[in-house]
Amino acid sequence: MEPISGEGPGRLTLWRTLRAPTASELEHFARGLRAAEATGHAAFPPVLDVGYDATREALWLVRPWWNGESLPSMLGGLHAVGLDIPYLQVLAEQLAQALDTAHAAGLVHGRLRASRVLVASGDSGVRSCVLDMGWEQFRRAHAQSWLKPPQVGEDYLAPELGETGPLPASTDIFSFGHIMRDMLATRKDGAWTGHWEAWVERASAPEPARRFASAAEALSALRPILRALPDPAPPRPENYEPEPPDPLALPPR
Repeated sequence: MEPISGEGPGRLTLWRTLRAPTASELEHFARGLRAAEATGHAAFPPVLDVGYDATREALWLVRPWWNGESLPSMLGGLHAVGLDIPYLQVLAEQLAQALDTAHAAGLVHGRLRASRVLVASGDSGVRSCVLDMGWEQFRRAHAQSWLKPPQVGEDYLAPELGETGPLPASTDIFSFGHIMRDMLATRKDGAWTGHWEAWVERASAPEPARRFASAAEALSALRPILRALPDPAPPRPENYEPEPPDPLALPPR
């Protein structure tokens, strides 16, 4: 992805192709990538424009620019105590609700992974954004021979995904489980160990029938786990030294 300029700041995403799309295929691409936006859910950013760059041999898409970062980037900058629990709860709620909204509209991501989730904090709280909803459905229906899937994030892809055919919603539940695992594993001092692993094991079970039936069901099972997470103060570092007393401070009365 890269920033662009024009009527306003935007974010450009490119996908290399084996050939140029026809006008009809490009129209299907635009319609498919705008379908999530049509649900009205805040996690799906609007698509400003789409096209094909013959020089780069790539489909392109422009979304509005916003000051956020990918989920892996955000998690990589955390201290050993991990995500704040309220922050974690909000991200889980937003992602699950976005998936449920998409599934109700007949949309399935299929290749959801942590890098396709953007997060940003502001005065109104944390906001998450899911990228590329509809891309894999377009590829399978209209571009399978000339648009290859990205060879990244294999850990997040459900075993039943395959390369062809319809996309079952169970693939997104699998991915949701692994993304939540990434967030829950940010607590490195062991305080959360034993609280969430069984949930992740079910959400990302190899067999679809063993997973939660929907993102809403997965979230309902996750909420009490997140509420029960202990939040002890982190241990002081080995080189910790208390602040010396202020010689000018008056003694307490």
